[in-house]
Amino acid sequence: MSGTLLPRFIEFALQTAILLGLLWGMIKIQKLDQHTAYRFLWLLGSAALATGLDMIPYAGHYLAVSALLLCIKKTTGAPYVDVLFTVAISYALMFGVNLFILGSLMGDLRPSARNSEEFEIVTQQQEIKKGHQTAIKTNLPAQKANPPAPSVPTNSTKPAKGAAPRTNLPAPSAATNSVSKSPAKPVEALVKYFVVKGVTRNAAKSAVTIQSGAKIYTVFLGETDLMQTPDGPIPVRFKDLGDDWVVLEINGEQALLPIH
Repeated sequence: MSGTLLPRFIEFALQTAILLGLLWGMIKIQKLDQHTAYRFLWLLGSAALATGLDMIPYAGHYLAVSALLLCIKKTTGAPYVDVLFTVAISYALMFGVNLFILGSLMGDLRPSARNSEEFEIVTQQQEIKKGHQTAIKTNLPAQKANPPAPSVPTNSTKPAKGAAPRTNLPAPSAATNSVSKSPAKPVEALVKYFVVKGVTRNAAKSAVTIQSGAKIYTVFLGETDLMQTPDGPIPVRFKDLGDDWVVLEINGEQALLPIH
């Protein structure tokens, strides 16, 4: 019970003090205190009565205005025109004071540029992680369908039991059962798959947006992302940033790409 009444009492006291100060100021400005009927304690009672009635839901404000008009009239003995002007201006100023207090309590509601940058960085990192997971899931079925061939042991030079010893052994430098490997494509042939769409300059947290085919990738400075190309997934590392160019490390080789 006390937890409910205490906030209401504090609100009543603050609103009474504000209304009393505004009414007293308006009476001083209009010089209504020159009337013989003026009493400060009566003015305090009028402000308290109007504040109490104003806290009644729905019709409380209308009752408060009517009661305050009658009380100020009795307190100052001034004409109704002056009393109506005093009450109207006091309530208007009180509305403005309440708005100022409410705004002070709420604090600064403007968005922070630092928070927006952190949010963008977190979002870009999440997109990069999703891209890595998608690339891994895409490559797993292909690896399961085409497992690597088991290694075939080389022909032993030791003769079988009972067989004649071999006299023509292969030269030591000759590789037996060698598997031909296709050489990796040079970086000049891979650059055509990547287009730099834009950059975000933020010192060590700079990022570059790269288009590879129909997909867009965002890579931070010093980080590597696996990008899909017609030749398969290729690792691309964002190494350096210039005025109108970026340095990428494509499949282990450096390439300088312009910023579009």
